[in-house]
Formats: sequence, structure tokens, C-alpha cells
Amino acid sequence: MLKVKPFQLIILAIIIFSVLFPFLGQSSIKESTHGQELDRINIELGAELSKEEMPVVGFRHDLHTQSAEGKCTACHTETDDGMVFKFKRTDETASMDFYHNNCIACHLDKKAANEKTGPAAAECRTCHTGAQPQSTAWTKLDFDKSLHYVHTMAKVIQSKDGSTSDNCSACHHQYNETTKEIFYAAGEEESCTYCHKPEPKDNIRAIRQASHDSCVKCHQTLKTKNTEAGPVTCSGCHDKREQQKIQPVSDIPRLKRNQPDTVAMTGWDINTRETNGFMDGVAFNHKGHETRTRSCKACHHQTLEKCNDCHTPEGGDQKGGFVSLAQSMHDLKSDRSCIGCHKELTKNADCAGCHFQMPGKKDGAESCNTCHNLAKTDLKSMDNQAVAKKALTDLSQRYRQVKPDRIPETIVIDVLADEYMPSQFPHAKIVRAIAQRVETSNLARAFHTDQAGLCMGCHHNSPKTLDPPKCASCHSKNGPGPDGRPGLKGAYHGQCITCHQKMDVKSVAATDCVKCHEKKK
Repeated sequence: MLKVKPFQLIILAIIIFSVLFPFLGQSSIKESTHGQELDRINIELGAELSKEEMPVVGFRHDLHTQSAEGKCTACHTETDDGMVFKFKRTDETASMDFYHNNCIACHLDKKAANEKTGPAAAECRTCHTGAQPQSTAWTKLDFDKSLHYVHTMAKVIQSKDGSTSDNCSACHHQYNETTKEIFYAAGEEESCTYCHKPEPKDNIRAIRQASHDSCVKCHQTLKTKNTEAGPVTCSGCHDKREQQKIQPVSDIPRLKRNQPDTVAMTGWDINTRETNGFMDGVAFNHKGHETRTRSCKACHHQTLEKCNDCHTPEGGDQKGGFVSLAQSMHDLKSDRSCIGCHKELTKNADCAGCHFQMPGKKDGAESCNTCHNLAKTDLKSMDNQAVAKKALTDLSQRYRQVKPDRIPETIVIDVLADEYMPSQFPHAKIVRAIAQRVETSNLARAFHTDQAGLCMGCHHNSPKTLDPPKCASCHSKNGPGPDGRPGLKGAYHGQCITCHQKMDVKSVAATDCVKCHEKKK
């Protein structure tokens, strides 16, 4: 019989115990650093102060706020201007000893009071955990038109200079390079991110620091006055569940910045009237696009100036990143370009059933004419806003329906008749359902002015016609073709089932075969 030595039994017991109880003995602090925290702030002094001896400190802000019972003054100094979001100081002075002495001293005080606390001096790696983990629950807060309106209508937010009845000056400002002071310019307000970038640049604070210094400080100041205010914790703004609790405002008045309702967009200088070598102009419904975007930044990504102030026809301007006007409007991969945004919208359930077959194809001349619909002769003789308004009115009246008698009511699909009964495809019902979805969308109505074009959603490689060729004209009954084209059976199932999934059709499940064709007995 094989003898087992005592030390071997001990090792075996330890292995079994560690497998059964893998987390026994780990502290609550270590459990909290599993990578999903959203209140983590990196404390990094820089190489000249930290000497790069240890990784940066991943500081759990909300965890400490709870420990301090919400008393921000436990760590922050309060002045006449509000809370200063620097640790126990008002200036930029800091050092490793400064943090060590204050942080560890607080931990020791709590330990002496038998309270749950953080690490002591010898437990360096508990705090020095390194940079922000890739996996985090932190979610960016979208300060959209709805949230902006909530702030503009808040009576507790007062104008700083008292020169206007609104409170725009409470947040919006510009910087005077000469006096090194900020000032408010009425009618020139823009998004914070136009100046405050993700990282500090040219002595301008990063957007994160600027937002916390302004927004959180304002919230905290209002709370000290027992006034209803926004959140002051990280989770209050950056927890996805908390963001979903924010009730959006449905009826938001239009933000006025002297912008036109409609405008004629051209590649040439509208004043010189030199039109040779350019496409026809575009009638752009500015007001209509405002109502469909979450913020002006959806299009105006660097400034509220006109597109061609940065993106010139030739693309030679550094201000526009050397991106030409045509490229900025037609980039399929950019959600800020016209075509890129329109392509993204085709992923919606009402559109995706047809457009999933053509994810990367360029539109043809007919689609170009949908936007480029302003004749150069009209632009030379009329006011550009007036001609744009007329063109948009004409476009809304161009939608043409197909006469019902030209749409077959039922089509019999019998390609699988050897195993199943022929499928009675409700053709007219499907066409009407798609047409109804198109008619509820201004964008779809603009690009599908002729209802006959809807046939191309299923007959995806056919020209626009009410008599498209049968599927068997391109797809072989015997299986996939040498060019990778699916066989007829695969084409039917791929087209129909995928369309149901994309358009969220619940009445016909992908696995419900007999819903379309009964199996022969």
C-alpha cells in the first residue's frame, strides 16, 4: 500500500481548500477592484514628483464619499467660490509625502476607531494599482438638447453678469488672450468641447476637469443651500442605470443662433456666382435636421461656423484638417457626414430589412440628384434661402405611389415543392407594410420618391422596374454558384428570414417553417 507523508497531506488539503473556497481571505478593498468600478480617479503626480517608483493610484472616489458620509470637506477645501476639487489644498502644490501623510493618517484614525478603512503605510500596491482598467462601468454622459434645456430653465442657476434674463453666462464663456480672463459674449455660445479637448492643450483644461470644476461645483454649492441640484458623485452622472432615470424633455424650444430654416449649400462662393465645375446646389433643411439630432455637435463637430468655413472645396485648409467640402459631406464611414449619417439611419428597423443587402455600396446618380436639386440658374437669379425653401417644398411633393393594380396580391413560390407545399407569398401585404414605414419617414420619402424603387429592396440587383426578374434568374436551384452566390433555397431563406430579423417582425419566427410553406404529408 502506498504511504502518504504528512506534509503531502497538508499540501493536498490546501489545494482542495483553495479550489473550493478561492476568495477566502481576500479583503473587501481587493474585491472592489475587479475592473468594473466607475468612480475611479487616477492620481498621478508626474515623473518629476513621483520618480516613477510606483504605478499611479486608482482612487475610488464614491467609496470614499460614502466613508466620509457625504461630507466633501473631509477632503476638499471650501471657499467663497465654492468647493475646490483638489485634495486638502487650493493650489497646485502636491507631493507624495503630502498624499501619504494625509491619506494614511485618515486610515489609521479610522482603524483606531474600529471602523472599516483603507491600507496602511506598508500596503503600497493596494492603492498603487495602475491606470484605468480597460473594463469599466463608467459611461460618458451625453449632455444633449434635453439636458441642456433642463439647465437653461432652472431658476436656481443665475446669470453671472445679470445683463440678460437667461442664464447662459452661468456656464458659457470665452477667453481673452490679452487680459487672461474669461468673459461672456451673448449670441456666441458654443459647446464646451470646442475649446476643452479630451487632454489639456495650450493651457486650456481638459473637458473632464472643466466639467467637474464647473458642473460638480455648482451642484455641490446648490446642495449646501438645501436646493434641488444635480448629482455630486461619480455614479450619479456616469452610471448607466442612473442615466436612464433622467426623464428626457420631448418638446424642446429651438435654440436660436441666427441660423437659417433652410439654406442653399454650394461648393462655390455664392457671391461670385462662379459655378463652372461644381455640382448643383443642395437644399438643406436646417430646421428639420435640428429637430432630429441630439445636439448641434452631431454636425458641427469643431465649431458652429458654416461647414465651408473649415472645409474648402479644394481641401487645402489646415483648419478643416485638409478635408475637402465634398469629402466631409460624402464620407461613408463618418457619422458626421451627410451620407455617413444617412447610412447609419438605414440600420433602423424600418429600413434595415432592405438596406442590409447593400451596406457599403455607393448610391447612384438618382440618389445624388435627391440632394443636389438646386439648378445653378435658379441660384444665380434668386435669394439662396428662398430657392432652397422652394426646392424642399417641391421635394416633399415628389412622392409617387404605385397603382394597386400593378402590385401582384400573391406570388406562389414552389421551388421546394418536392418537400413542402408551395408557399403562398403575400406579396401585396408585404409591399404595403414597407410602403407604410417609408411614408412615416421624411428621409425615406425623400430618397424613395418613386415607390417602384422599393421593389429593389428584395430584388436587390435588379433595375428599378415593376416587372423585376425572378430570383431564379440569378440564383441557381442546384446550389451556390462558383462566384459564391447563394443557391435559390439559400437566397430565399437568407433574404426573408434576415429581413424579418432586421425589421423586428415577431409574427414569423425564423424556425417556424410551416408558417410559410406546409410540409407535405
